[in-house]
Amino acid sequence: MRGARNETFGSGRPSPDVRTVTSVDSTLTESGTATTPRNTLLRRVRDPATLLNTATAVAAGLSVTNLWWAVPTAVTAFLAGRRPGRTAPTALALLAVLAAGVTALSVVPAWLPLAGRFVAVVVAATMLPWFAGRFWCQYRQLVRAGWERAGQLQREQQLIADQARLRERTRIAQDMHDVLGHDLSLIALSAGALKLAPDLAEHHQRAAADIRARAAASVERLGEVIGVLREETGEAPVEPDDPGLARLTSEASGAGLPVELRVDGEADDLPPVVARAAHRVVQEALTNV
Repeated sequence: MRGARNETFGSGRPSPDVRTVTSVDSTLTESGTATTPRNTLLRRVRDPATLLNTATAVAAGLSVTNLWWAVPTAVTAFLAGRRPGRTAPTALALLAVLAAGVTALSVVPAWLPLAGRFVAVVVAATMLPWFAGRFWCQYRQLVRAGWERAGQLQREQQLIADQARLRERTRIAQDMHDVLGHDLSLIALSAGALKLAPDLAEHHQRAAADIRARAAASVERLGEVIGVLREETGEAPVEPDDPGLARLTSEASGAGLPVELRVDGEADDLPPVVARAAHRVVQEALTNV
């Protein structure tokens, strides 16, 4: 039955339909995609070198004396030059066409008087417009690259400004935490100690309690503001103005906080990083009491 379907009226010859299907199937199997002659022709037409060579060959074959084809050929060459791509293949193709024309004129002696005119017409109608289109394409690419570079520089400047702003915000937050937070905590401690004074009038005790409550609330609000301002920038912490621990403990003791400083060994020759870390630990501990 299968052999009968592949033959026409029992003649033993494959039918035209079967040959067509077999040919298409083998084409799909070998290439993986169906490539029609129309698609191949369109791809070749899109190539500037192919289009320009075709136009030049047709124009040169029309006439050397009647130059009606020069204008459309020049337009075609200019449009082909405007397309982005490599310059060397098209330039070599133009030179090949020109060399072929010169060779043909040299072989046929009767065409020798027209050789100079042929070269001039091909150069004026094909090569010069193509180079003009190539110059226009490169000019547009340079302008586009310049605008892209300007945009990149603007983004880099904006990034630098944002980083500087973040560093300034971090510095302000650190100063507020180190100075205002510590001072407000000392005010709250002083007000609490004043409230507990036995010989203080009742209305003074209420005022001291109010001062202590307001100072504590200010410390909390300051912490919220610092949390908004502080950003992770990877910067080294700001060095305090006076890293001495004796000043911190004396201020806290004067505010009524029972604190005592004990130093074991020599602390004068500590590295700056260790001294700053110790100062911040003590300051944070006294602030959060």
